[in-house]
Formats: sequence, structure tokens, C-alpha cells
Amino acid sequence: MIPRTLELLDIAWAFGLIAILIALLQWQRVGIGGQMALAAARSILQLLVMGFGLQVIWQLDDPLVTLGGIGVLAIATTIAANNRIGDKVNSLLPIFGGAIFTGLIVAVGYIILVVIRPSSWHQPQYLLACAGISLGYLLNNTAIAGERLISEIDRHQAEIETRLSLGATPMQAIESYRQIAIKSALLPTIDTLMVAGLVTIPGFLAGELITSVQPVNAAGYQIVVMLMVMAGNTISTILVTRGIANRYFNQYSQLQSLE
Repeated sequence: MIPRTLELLDIAWAFGLIAILIALLQWQRVGIGGQMALAAARSILQLLVMGFGLQVIWQLDDPLVTLGGIGVLAIATTIAANNRIGDKVNSLLPIFGGAIFTGLIVAVGYIILVVIRPSSWHQPQYLLACAGISLGYLLNNTAIAGERLISEIDRHQAEIETRLSLGATPMQAIESYRQIAIKSALLPTIDTLMVAGLVTIPGFLAGELITSVQPVNAAGYQIVVMLMVMAGNTISTILVTRGIANRYFNQYSQLQSLE
């Protein structure tokens, strides 16, 4: 069965749900109705633009165009992650960029080349879909890891300096705080894996079902996607915490401020 194509009027009716929510918030005197309306309008505009852009990439089916589209998304993700903590410290853009691009390339590359194995490695319906899903998670995980590590180090500077004075290397002195940051970033993803298929139908699986893919096959793709996400998150989180940790020490292995 071919899924029904949604028209602009259908999307407009869906926006009516937001109007109901805004009315409920106003009734409860919660002053975020305007923010919700703005967020909904912005997301609709962005998704429509992305939809038309993806349609063009689909039709061109050119590896350079596909990789270019992924590159733009990855750069936007890097900037967004950096901005989450950029007002507190000097730019960490290179660190976030390196971590996000590495996690993305390793996880998506493995899934495309080893698991899915499409007839052409650059088929947009596989490559763009996998990259887009990964980047959404990479944004949150790298930002959480970076924020938590900075918070932990700033709160325990005296302890870290004591360890350094006792002969510990910089990485040994902050290892426990890196571990806390990594766990904080990865536990939400692990929790999602724990309940997927038990109390929730994950988004990718739901989308596949709507487009009339056989449920078992859709579940298989969802498994692959979730393992890909976990791999990308783990790699990027380890790298971003390592990079930020290095920024805390000067050439003499002395603790310094990021600001």
C-alpha cells in the first residue's frame, strides 16, 4: 500500500494542534505559548526547506552533492554543539568538529559499507538518512559531555591540582571527571535502547511502518540505526572529552582556565 501524500493543507491542520496547546498554556498562565508557536513555525519552515533540498539530492543522485549535503548538516551540528557552551569558554569548535565528524564517518561508514551494503554506497536514501539521524544524536551527546566535563573540572580544581602535585599526569588527574562526563552523555542513549520495542516504537521504525514497509524489515533497520547511533555517540563523546581535557593544561602540564 502506497502511503497517502500529505498536502500543505494537511500540514496546516496539524499546526492547529499547536494552537490548541498554546490555548491550554495560556489557560494555565504558563508564558511560553509564543515560544512554542515560534518553535513550531521555525521547524515547519526548516523541514519543508530540507524536504525540497533532499528531493533535489535524490534526483541528482551524485556522490559529491550527497556528501556536500551531509557536510553542511555536520557543520551546522558542530556550530550548534559549540554554541551550547561557547558563551562560557573560548571556542571549542575544532574539538567538537573533529569529534562529530569522526563519530559520523566511522559509524555511518561501517553501517553503509558493512551492514546495509546498497548497490551504490552514495545512495541518498541510505547515506543521508543514516547521517541525518546520527547528527541529531551527536549534537546532544557532545554538548552534554562537554558541559558536564567543564562543570566537573571547574568544581574540582583544588583536587586536580593536588593530584598533579603528587605526580599524576594531567589525564590521570582528571580521568574520573572524564568518566562522569562520558557516562552522563551516553546513559540517555542506553536508556532509550533499553525500552525500545518494549514501551516505545522508535521514530525510524514508526516512519518505516507509515510508508508500508514490512514490520519485521522495519524493525531490522531500526536495530541497525540504533546501534549506529550508539557507536557514533560513544566515539564522539570520548573524543570531545579528551579534546576539552587537553585544553585545560598548558605545555608545562599545569591546570589553566578555558576562559
